[in-house]
Order: sequence, then C-alpha cells, then structure tokens
Amino acid sequence: MKTWVAAILYAVLSAITLVVCFPLLWAISTSLKPKSEIFAWPPTLIPQQITFEAYRELLFGGSVASAPGAGVPPSAYFLDWFMNSVIVALGSTVISITVATLAAYSLTRFRFWGQRSVPYIAILGYMVPSVIFVFPMFLTMVSLDLTDTLFSLILGYVCITLPFCLWLMWAFFRGVPIEIEEAALVDGASRLRVFWQIVLPMALPGIIAASIFSLIVSWNDYLFGRVFMNSMHKLPLTVGVMHFFDGTHVDWGLMMASSVLMTLPMAILFGFMQRHLVAGFGAGAVKG
Repeated sequence: MKTWVAAILYAVLSAITLVVCFPLLWAISTSLKPKSEIFAWPPTLIPQQITFEAYRELLFGGSVASAPGAGVPPSAYFLDWFMNSVIVALGSTVISITVATLAAYSLTRFRFWGQRSVPYIAILGYMVPSVIFVFPMFLTMVSLDLTDTLFSLILGYVCITLPFCLWLMWAFFRGVPIEIEEAALVDGASRLRVFWQIVLPMALPGIIAASIFSLIVSWNDYLFGRVFMNSMHKLPLTVGVMHFFDGTHVDWGLMMASSVLMTLPMAILFGFMQRHLVAGFGAGAVKG
C-alpha cells in the first residue's frame, strides 16, 4: 500500500474513532469536574480541576441500609442498582446460552419435522421490536405474580437474546465437523460425553460471542426494567440512573460518573474477549 493512501486511511479511521469515542470522553471529563466547572462557558474537554467527588458519592456515599427512611438520595441506591444489573445480565445470559446451545446442537445433529425452519423463525422473531411484546409479557408477569422481581427481568431478557443466540450457535455448530463426533461414537463414547468433551470445546468461540452479545443487551436494556420494576432498590442501572433527574435539576456529575461505571464492565469484558467475539460472529455470518 502506498504511503499517501495509508496516511489518508489512518486519518479517516482516526476521525471515525474520535467521533465514536467522543461521548464517552465527554462523560469521563464531566464526571471528573467540580459542579462549578460543569456549567462553565465555554465548556472544556480537559477538566481544569479534577475531582472524584461524584465517584466517591456513588461508591462510598452510604447505602439505603445505613440511611433508611425518607430523604434517601438516589446515589445511595447505586450499588443496589449495579448488583441488580449484574444478576439479571448473568442470569439471562446463562439461561439463553444453555437453551440456545442445546437447541442449536439438536437442530444440526438430529432429523425431525421443521428442523430447517426453526433457526429462520427464531431470527425473524429477533427482528421484532421489543416494545411489541413487552406489554403482553407484562400481563403474563402480572398473572404469575412476578412483577417487580429480578426474575421477571431475567425472563424478559431471555426473550430478547435467545433468538439471536440460537441463530449464532446454529450457524457455528454447522461448521463443526460431524466426522469427529462419529469417530468418537464408534470408539464407544456416549453422546453426552461427545457433546461435553468434543463439541463444546470446538464451539467455544461461538458460545463466547453469543454470551457477550447477551450480556451487552441485558446490561443496556431500559424498556423491560422501566415496565416491570417499581421498587427503588430493585431497579436495574439503566432505569435507576434516571432518578438523577428530579424534573427541574439534573446532577450531571453523578449522571456521567454512573455512565462511566456502567460502561466499564462491558468495556473490560470486550477487551478480554474481542478475539473470540470476532471469530464467533465471523463464523456465524459466513456459515449462517
């Protein structure tokens, strides 16, 4: 590649990266500014005075248990909201990946009526906007007396993530050579042993890619948490941070610090797993 072509390419990519990352950079900058500087004009990207007051208030500013009763600030619920998001994201991911892996393996290894239609119907269901079925699901949760519980959120997120996870795992299992399994079966291994010791290790990139997708969707969803949950201490992070708006005033320092803390777990996870993520989605795209 010629030097000037490479220079233009790098310049374009740098500009795109800056545009994409600018909201996060601005959030980090605002979270580190004192309140007097947040509304200063002209605004500055680099804080003139760095303070960690917003982070201290969120992480060490006390809890609801230590300050029960009326007048509890929203920041006191932050750790509860964080743990709620962790629980529902992990819970929905475990269920989605378990069901999707077993179903996809069955679809690629066993013959039955409708076998070829199921993955396409599943991905079609994923394309339907969540708002269409959130209210029927809410009525179902009411009838089951599950509203305002984390389990209702887990079930809701499973409905969102399972179709795509099934499609991805189905595409991945189609690329796993069946001859290796047949050789193991001829040697006397059981179907369960073949699945556990041979198939799953080979499908690990697909499982990781589907897991990261499920975690990100569950972690970032707002709609289900807004509709299903009522109690302040049971809210997920995406809904809870909206309480930093009080109608006439917005605490931008706490809001931006919350956004940064919400982004960190997924960013760290993506950093460690990006190689498997690219391999998994690439395999699914090509073989699907």
